[in-house]
Amino acid sequence: MKILVSGALKGLGAGLCKKFLSEGHKVYAGVLSSDNLMELEDVKNHDNLKIIKLDVSNKESIDKAKAEITCDTDNLDVIINVAGVLLNRDDYIIMDSYEDINLTFQVNTIGPLYLNNTLLDLVKKSKDATIINISSEVRSIDGVGSKFATYIMSKTAIAQYGYILKATCNELGLPIRVFSVHPGRMRTEMGAENAQIEVSESAEGIYKIATGEVLKDNEKIYINYKGEPMI
Repeated sequence: MKILVSGALKGLGAGLCKKFLSEGHKVYAGVLSSDNLMELEDVKNHDNLKIIKLDVSNKESIDKAKAEITCDTDNLDVIINVAGVLLNRDDYIIMDSYEDINLTFQVNTIGPLYLNNTLLDLVKKSKDATIINISSEVRSIDGVGSKFATYIMSKTAIAQYGYILKATCNELGLPIRVFSVHPGRMRTEMGAENAQIEVSESAEGIYKIATGEVLKDNEKIYINYKGEPMI
């Protein structure tokens, strides 16, 4: 299979790249910068790894990434939108700057949507296509507090987008599996304070979803990394 992973420099993105590589798949790793490959450093020379410069908050970067991928292949089997930001951890939403609000939605919501749209013609050529958008456990409109407010709103939006994209694929007769996935509370730079699992556990679960070992029928859309439905 041919897989694109955004946000691949560290954390879940790097973990997914390594998992797919270990299973013999071709991986396009979307990274903000190729100057320092961080957690991909130990696999940078892998024959099945292609580094793609990709800033999902920037339309031009997404368009250039597509051109680069297209020079290497005419199809993609899986897109996994991992890239995400959590800004303004300590203040209330009324203190969020325009710049932080804008960047949060550009990276967490708008970027994945546009990336999927841009690469759809490659995905449509796959016989077993899957799009996974990494969401969170905070999709509920009610029951959330004041912490991480802009992040929560952006992740609620990307979870809802999963339902919309799947309905769209169904109406257009596109056999593309679509999931909004809560990756679990991982021990990463973003999630360290509430961590419960290692990145490798989440990557293993998402790998099984992406390859169809779990939820091949795509009856559920908003799920956790184990394939269990989220409420």
